[in-house]
Amino acid sequence: MSKLIDQLRAHGADMDGAMNRLMGDEELYAMCFGLFLKDAAFAALGAALDARDWTAAFEAAHCLKGVAGNLGLTRIYRLGSELVEPLRSGEPSAADLLAFYADLIEERDTLRGFTEE
Repeated sequence: MSKLIDQLRAHGADMDGAMNRLMGDEELYAMCFGLFLKDAAFAALGAALDARDWTAAFEAAHCLKGVAGNLGLTRIYRLGSELVEPLRSGEPSAADLLAFYADLIEERDTLRGFTEE
């Protein structure tokens, strides 16, 4: 088992589910994980929230939530859900959304510290 997989599992990620979805291909997982952490949807979400463009914010948050779920990144998935649901309802509270976004970025930055080395 790779160091990255071990680190993520210890961090609370659903690595069994993620590995099942990727047919146990740890190299593919590491590649997808790295690409996810650089995903432009993180910045797009922040910009959309700042602009109060709830449609664009929903699209970016929904995208991040889906990829995080597939990668087993439980914390980002949950934070994504906290963003998606009020945006879906059409009655978001900007203050709450910005707080969830800050937590999402903090978690992404934590994950960036995990290495394959």
